Amino acid sequence: MPFHKLTVSLESRSYPIHIGAGLTASKSAAQIVPRLRGQHGVVVTNTTIAPLYLDRVQKWLRAAGYESTAIILPDGEKYKSHETLLSLYQNMFRAGLQRNSFVCALGGGVIGDLSGYAAATYMRGVDLLHIPTTILAQVDSAIGGKNGVNLEAGKNFIGTTYQPRVVISDVDFIETLSEREILGGLGEVIKYGLLAGDDFISFLEMNKSEILARDPRCLATMIHFCSRIKADYVVRDEYDRLGVRAALNLGHTVGHALEKLFDYQKFTHGEAVAIGLVASLVLAHDMNLLTEVALERSLQLLRAFGLPMQIPEAADVDEMIALMRRDKKAENGLSMVLLKALGDPHLENDIDPVRLNRVLTKCKKSQLL
Repeated sequence: MPFHKLTVSLESRSYPIHIGAGLTASKSAAQIVPRLRGQHGVVVTNTTIAPLYLDRVQKWLRAAGYESTAIILPDGEKYKSHETLLSLYQNMFRAGLQRNSFVCALGGGVIGDLSGYAAATYMRGVDLLHIPTTILAQVDSAIGGKNGVNLEAGKNFIGTTYQPRVVISDVDFIETLSEREILGGLGEVIKYGLLAGDDFISFLEMNKSEILARDPRCLATMIHFCSRIKADYVVRDEYDRLGVRAALNLGHTVGHALEKLFDYQKFTHGEAVAIGLVASLVLAHDMNLLTEVALERSLQLLRAFGLPMQIPEAADVDEMIALMRRDKKAENGLSMVLLKALGDPHLENDIDPVRLNRVLTKCKKSQLL
């Protein structure tokens, strides 16, 4: 089976990303797990993942010379909260974690974000390993060091940038994902296609059937594509201060507003991002930034993978815009990442709210899509 390795090059904070099938079932754990400061840590996971993979990963860590205590959290975005974080700290203390211990995040984006924040702040920082179990986490949230918890006001308002020691993307985990989880992850994958341009878009167009059939070779190549793109943005703008990494927010401003508007119940993160991509594409076309040909090719890609594309009729557009104004990445009024061409993202500030209202209302219409 194909095996990919790349490095996120951040001087003393550099780390490898390993991608392939069977990585956490192999006997090569000692070659994949980096040398950590201590021999004991915790594996943080949730009630969905624990019965499937916890024992496997703990045995795999043991083969590399590391003992671990399991911490099992409830599953769901609503648990990405201060209350869950405090419980996690307390369980880390009860497990005997010291400054030379480690935290291994085994799960999707919520587990990765919570574990990353806890690792960054417990005793001022312990070693962090990411073993993402969803497509969304493997291509996006496990890479780059961003982590955090939600506030009532919105997603990820509290967080840090804290790089892991390693990311291990085992394609085996994708086999047990639901169809909805697959589609949610593909929302982020298509975001990377639009950011990267023709080569990756063509790969997705030509390999749609194999990806949806969960072909391990194709999945590993797809995850490698996305990981390379994400790593490049992270290396150029690790702390998101130069405006480079802002491009990764394509589709997210509208997506986060939709998630919050429906109290994180109606859409997965990736589904909301897919709808946000549509809104961003239509707005860019409306502003004469994106050609009709590029718009239609992008929309066709989303259609081909069966992703949700419409803003629900019940969504209050004015409330969505109010939420977008309060997005943690908003600058100079209403800000969104738009495309000037496929592969050419651009941060647009001071977006006209009247135009945006019209575009979001248009994105409720099925004839557009």
